[in-house]
Amino acid sequence: MADTRRQFLKGMSLGTGGVLLQPMLQRFALEAAGVDRSKMPQRFVFVMKSSGIIPERLAPETLEESLKDTSRTIDESLAGQTLPTTLAPLEPFKDQLAIVQGLSGKMCRPGHSSWFGAMGVYKTGGEHNSGVILRATADAELARLFPSPFNHVGLALRGKVMGKETEGTLYPGITAVGPGRELPFQASPDIAYLQLFGSAFASDKTAQTRYELKSNLLDFMVRDIRNLNRTLPTTEREKMGHYLNAFEELQVRRQRLASMTDRIQECAPEFSDRFSSKRPTMRQQAHLDLTAAALISGITNVVTLRLDNISTTYDDLGLAERNVHGIGHRETCNGKSPEESRDIIRVHHMKLVADLARQLKAVPEGDGSLLDNTAIIYMSDSGNEHHGNLNEWPFLVIGGCGGRLKLPGRYIQFPAYGQNGHQTIGNWYTTLLNAYGNPVEHYGNFDLTLQKNGVPQSGPISGLIT
Repeated sequence: MADTRRQFLKGMSLGTGGVLLQPMLQRFALEAAGVDRSKMPQRFVFVMKSSGIIPERLAPETLEESLKDTSRTIDESLAGQTLPTTLAPLEPFKDQLAIVQGLSGKMCRPGHSSWFGAMGVYKTGGEHNSGVILRATADAELARLFPSPFNHVGLALRGKVMGKETEGTLYPGITAVGPGRELPFQASPDIAYLQLFGSAFASDKTAQTRYELKSNLLDFMVRDIRNLNRTLPTTEREKMGHYLNAFEELQVRRQRLASMTDRIQECAPEFSDRFSSKRPTMRQQAHLDLTAAALISGITNVVTLRLDNISTTYDDLGLAERNVHGIGHRETCNGKSPEESRDIIRVHHMKLVADLARQLKAVPEGDGSLLDNTAIIYMSDSGNEHHGNLNEWPFLVIGGCGGRLKLPGRYIQFPAYGQNGHQTIGNWYTTLLNAYGNPVEHYGNFDLTLQKNGVPQSGPISGLIT
């Protein structure tokens, strides 16, 4: 039976041609060949929140005494621990949850946002300016390792850290595909739905013609933007470059998606009112549903989701009096303390993440599930607090990580800043890249203070890679 299946899949791949060798077909072929899960396509979801993550709020109470010693690495199984109340939605996934504490990021910009530094590991920008893009961020580097039709999907509730924009294409200043090239994010779930799945739902001849005309329009747009770019000043040329990159990517996606109609129709979420809702919590859920569908269908392997910014107000959670910025500045909100307000928001976020994990776990893959080959990474662009000083930078990781990382089911806290054995977010991303196929010696900039004091920073973190 397995041999017959392999022959059938091989025949399909040869018949469709290289350009039409879609990710789902590759995945099925690997499964039929009995390839172990470390060779399967890997998926990553970076969930970025604003206003920091308070490290103490992620620590299990059962570890309180041992965590007081900040001079050594704490590495404990979560199996016998009681998760903090705000992480309770992740209880069903405790065996695939990692809580990673003690990393620092002082080579980045402190404040409301470290901008591209959060995933690019360098200092850039100002209070309202996202700054210069030095390199591809870690999420984009991982997308490059596992290419797909939509190589890297960006979804955002809002744009820059203080931005008010809530519709259309945004540039939130957190992800870059290369030097000077920011990844465009889509804020509108209904538009994102059409961009990701619309090609498969032209159900009548008129709709199909409309879709083809729009596709042809992309060719003219790219040509016109290129011609216009030659006549623009340098500063304007950089701005127009964002649009050119976006349209060029859409051209490539259009070609790759042509062969994936059946699979897209099967995996696309049912279109409902939540995709056109203006309510933040509904839009967040819509973005998570799109993320799940895009990963399941195979049209992308990497999604970066900006879950909120400091201008977001969580009315639906009973927090209508203050936005995230006000709560971050320790203002009470609807009779609740700042700590209570932050906890309410965190519980909501964890429910969203848990729902995404649940959808991925329901999809069989190899001898496990799609979640086994996924890493959902929850973090903040300001590190450890609203105005992050970046002494610490907490991370939550949900998923099996393809068996490549010794993370699932662990609570890990590295020695405090300046202590022997301390680790930075540069070490963290170096570890991720090495684990998934890019043997870089060090990703990002070094912390010059640590370097001066002789604290090693090169190489992946010992004991995290299988």
